[in-house]
Amino acid sequence: MSLRHCRSVVLLGLMYSVTSIPVFAADTDRHYQVRAIDAVESCAGLNRAMGKAKNEDNWGTLYGFSLYTMGYLTAINRLAPDTYDIAGKKNAKTLMVWLQKYCAEHPDDSFDNALYRLTAELYPHRSAASPD
Repeated sequence: MSLRHCRSVVLLGLMYSVTSIPVFAADTDRHYQVRAIDAVESCAGLNRAMGKAKNEDNWGTLYGFSLYTMGYLTAINRLAPDTYDIAGKKNAKTLMVWLQKYCAEHPDDSFDNALYRLTAELYPHRSAASPD
């Protein structure tokens, strides 16, 4: 084996070992910035929006939560390994009902944490490959 070939093998080995280390998308203290408008920052906000939607028959109040949720899940699909669709066979309504139930039980949680809990539950049942 030539010296050049040995260097290539070592370099590939180093690259593999570095890329196989788990990476967390956060700072060194595992903190990160949540980008959300005020209305979708908390479970309490979702609970208020749900109450308003039911009382006034105005489901537009939930639009921000729905958009934020779909964007969050799309980012998971884009960034999570072996993930085509984190939601698997669940539709948007089913996901929002899950979030509504979670937030009713955990009104002091952030909506970001509710989404994290949702994805943790969905992950084992995700679609890992495109249905094509």
